[in-house]
Amino acid sequence: MKEERCILQIDKDPKAVIEPDYEKQPFKFHSKLLFAFVPKEDIDNFLEQVPHKVLGSYDTISFQPDIYEIERNGEYFTLCQAPLGGPASVQLLDWLISYGVKQVLTVGNAGALTDLPENEMLLVKRAIRDEGTSFHYMEPGQFIDLNQNFLKQVEDVLATLNLKYDEITTWTTDGFFRETPKKVAHFRQLGAATVEMECASLAACAQFRKVDFAQILFTADTLADIDNYDERDWGYESHSAGLEIGSKVLTKLGKNE
Repeated sequence: MKEERCILQIDKDPKAVIEPDYEKQPFKFHSKLLFAFVPKEDIDNFLEQVPHKVLGSYDTISFQPDIYEIERNGEYFTLCQAPLGGPASVQLLDWLISYGVKQVLTVGNAGALTDLPENEMLLVKRAIRDEGTSFHYMEPGQFIDLNQNFLKQVEDVLATLNLKYDEITTWTTDGFFRETPKKVAHFRQLGAATVEMECASLAACAQFRKVDFAQILFTADTLADIDNYDERDWGYESHSAGLEIGSKVLTKLGKNE
């Protein structure tokens, strides 16, 4: 009989048929990456304020972001816009890692599951794996805990910046339109304060590749009252704030290679 495989049967072979650097591009990215789930317009506005240059580009059939070198106060880091969803964002992150990225700070938005105001700043300590991508990178399980050592470094920097935030558990899902009342209640009981579509996937990829990863989220829409869903303003005000905060954190984490 042929072996039947499912998502809960991980193949531990470290080598894949297609490795992220299979094209052998001449790119060398700075070790620190700001991976930004924000509109291209916000990326462009940010670039107008900082010294930068294009280090390379990533080409898929529907998303072709440039990858930038950012210089702030004599420090350098990599900036790249991130695509929506676990599979697409992990494909790009894995590729960036293969060309030099070693520390990843992600900024983006999430839906609130509890009574949180819009644009509230949050630091993820744990993600619930209700998606598929993470199961290709690590053993099956309900949760993934983010790297505590790197989180501590990020926390220390946030403290020096006098920024207020809460540490949370987030629910990562593949199904934006399948966040049912039953599932919202269930994951809220498991401690999730937010719902988004990438954190567990990205964290699993980072752990597999042995690089540091942290995620800063800002609240956008709210599912706190499941009978009266409110998209609010989709966390619009936090897009530029996320880029600014993320860049300050990476700058203060230390000198780049």
